[in-house]
Amino acid sequence: MCKVGDIIIINNYEDNGMILNKHSFVVLDDENGEIQGLSYDMVCNVMSSFKNEEQKKKKISYPGNFPITSNDKQTKPDNGKEGYIKAEQLYYFKKNKIDFQVIGSMNKESLEKLIRFIENLEIDIKEIIDNL
Repeated sequence: MCKVGDIIIINNYEDNGMILNKHSFVVLDDENGEIQGLSYDMVCNVMSSFKNEEQKKKKISYPGNFPITSNDKQTKPDNGKEGYIKAEQLYYFKKNKIDFQVIGSMNKESLEKLIRFIENLEIDIKEIIDNL
């Protein structure tokens, strides 16, 4: 089970017809719902770590990327890296169709900042429904 604010690792998921594996996500919603006529029970944003300072500058320049530090989250294991959340991409999942594990959570204040950031985005939000 997982709840809003949890950080999870999904072992295999689909995005635009490609099967991707082992990636971290932050859970934004764990309620049942429907999108485009399909039911879901979890909505997440994908998370990534910065590889270096040059990549950090580039990734933070995109308006949909929300920066995070190791202070914004508690994970086990903790890679100690700074990173970002692709806030303009909402992944919709059926939990029984994916293999995932909870590895930690965002702290309450950082999660609230992320939600406000998403609500105030002035770019289109991409809804990824490949995993329904």
